Amino acid sequence: MPIFSHSIQNPTPCPDSPDLETVVCDCCGGSRTLPLAVLPPVDELALPMHRLGAAALRFQTGAVRFCRCQDCGLVYMNPRLTENAVARFYDTVYAVKGAAPAFESDQARRTNLYLDRIAALLAVPQPHVLDIGCGAGQFLHLAQARGWTVSGSELSGVAAEKAGRLLGVPVYHGDFREMGFAPASLDVITLLSVLEHLRAPMDTLRDSAALLKPGGVLMFNVPNPDSWEYRLSRLTGQRWRGFIIEHLYYFTPAFLRRCLTELGLDIRVMSSWNPDSRLPNPLRDLRAARAAAPAPATSVPMIPAARPVSLPRRLLRQANHYLLDAVSALSEGRQGGGSVSGNALFVWAQKRG
Repeated sequence: MPIFSHSIQNPTPCPDSPDLETVVCDCCGGSRTLPLAVLPPVDELALPMHRLGAAALRFQTGAVRFCRCQDCGLVYMNPRLTENAVARFYDTVYAVKGAAPAFESDQARRTNLYLDRIAALLAVPQPHVLDIGCGAGQFLHLAQARGWTVSGSELSGVAAEKAGRLLGVPVYHGDFREMGFAPASLDVITLLSVLEHLRAPMDTLRDSAALLKPGGVLMFNVPNPDSWEYRLSRLTGQRWRGFIIEHLYYFTPAFLRRCLTELGLDIRVMSSWNPDSRLPNPLRDLRAARAAAPAPATSVPMIPAARPVSLPRRLLRQANHYLLDAVSALSEGRQGGGSVSGNALFVWAQKRG
């Protein structure tokens, strides 16, 4: 069966929320869904970047929901953010220093592990890699240091400009399909924390696979709604921490195996192991909080404050986070292991032929 994105064909605008649209399942086009969660109000969002981005959007409290397709198993936001809303969210977040920690953090250790695993699958010593949604360019910068030919695309103009300055080569601001690559012309394509943010992920997977040479590698990571933490959250009546405002889609291991096989890709590695993950340590967190420099006064008013809660409630909430953090870390397994029970899935797939 041909793979294509159904959700972008005829989305229905939400009249009361101009930044939202109602869609069908992107994979199968079905509309039979199981409700899973509702996005909380802006001041209850945990991360500063989420509160900042949500404050720039126009939708009513409780309007954003997450569901599971009862026909194919894809999990998605519905109603979801429109194309303009997605662009406004990221340009708002990326423009404020300190708002998006992952965008600005040092990612060298895990990036080199990704690159090592990609290199082990390839017969090409200096491959050409396209990083779709390259953010600030950290991944491509380390690939470039290895002598690899690098290309990047980024939907956020702010991020594309930063990446271009870091790499010393232009980064395409827009859709990677407009870059002019011929079919079967690339050795490596990466989608690092990208697919879950896209309005048409199935089209992106299909078109990425088409650009790979035989033996080429597609590497990506996605949130996993089949994780131990998700199951514990459901069991205890809590909201899963993985349901966040910028994630439009979620992918289970079974769904990915089925989808990638249809695209002519063989999964070489699928794992939840994350090199940056650690078991919770309250003493370590306390020392880090004491050592942290205060945020610049000019940036504080730009990020909406979280809803204040009492000290007992804060302590209870933190204890619960430590429990979930422990479950999350333990579910990821060990390096080289095959656990797929963590909150994220890391996939290295190779094109047949």
